[in-house]
Amino acid sequence: MHILLLLSLSGFWLNVSSDRLHTPKAALKAEPKSVSVAQGEVARWAGNCLRCSFEKRAWSAVNGTCYYPVDMDMKPGSYTISRRTTGGKLETATIHVATKACVQEDIKNFPKKEYVNVSPQNQSRAAKEAAIVNPLIRYKATVRPAVFDLPVGKPASPLPKGEGNFGACRTFDGQPRDRHTGQDYPVELGESVLSVGNGRVLLAANQFYSGNAVYIDHGNGLISEYFHLKSYSVKPNQTVTKGQKIGLVGETGRVTGPHLHFGVRWHGACINPGFLLIDPSDMQQVQ
Repeated sequence: MHILLLLSLSGFWLNVSSDRLHTPKAALKAEPKSVSVAQGEVARWAGNCLRCSFEKRAWSAVNGTCYYPVDMDMKPGSYTISRRTTGGKLETATIHVATKACVQEDIKNFPKKEYVNVSPQNQSRAAKEAAIVNPLIRYKATVRPAVFDLPVGKPASPLPKGEGNFGACRTFDGQPRDRHTGQDYPVELGESVLSVGNGRVLLAANQFYSGNAVYIDHGNGLISEYFHLKSYSVKPNQTVTKGQKIGLVGETGRVTGPHLHFGVRWHGACINPGFLLIDPSDMQQVQ
């Protein structure tokens, strides 16, 4: 039945049809989807995903879910993300990236003076090592399929609470250095270091700053890093499994003492590895 209502507004009478007061929900425009994260975090968009994109980068979903890693140095602001569903539908959303405060670490009386006043020879060595590592951890348009699931395994067992120094801004005896790219865990000298997932060893070598270091490719652009090892027991191109022992905790390279440095690069983004150790449902979700 069609009913005509007369409404008074500031002395004027308006004719309003009752069927306009009950607009079907399907006719209402859906609110734009979005998610907010801080630098170094990971956003999640679950549900029948095939392909994911973030600005000019794109990659396959992991077990039907799109993950969007945000580099610790990404400029704060709003960016477009999208996904292609299994039904062929293309959906877009906005990711809002907020600034993550840089924790200041001022390390005084650094014991290894060769890392404070770096010689030209060691500067040259570090540059050559970086030229080898950087191509391995950068974003690539074509990568191996994922051989991992989230959360990943722990890099040590038991794994103590991290020191909360991912992304820290550091000085050594008053001299500024690059931000800390991983999370440090107070694991004792000589304890086993474990691969956090199935994968293939990209590099196992002694490096000036990182000491004995292992880099593992887990597919889908996910690279795990283990630094300052006492020793390592794997070699490049070797296949490893989740939980496999790959070395021992040490204090090689630029360190003040023994600990496990665990780092992650995902699609070229340097992120807090702690986000891969939690239940994915605890990540910020696109809504």
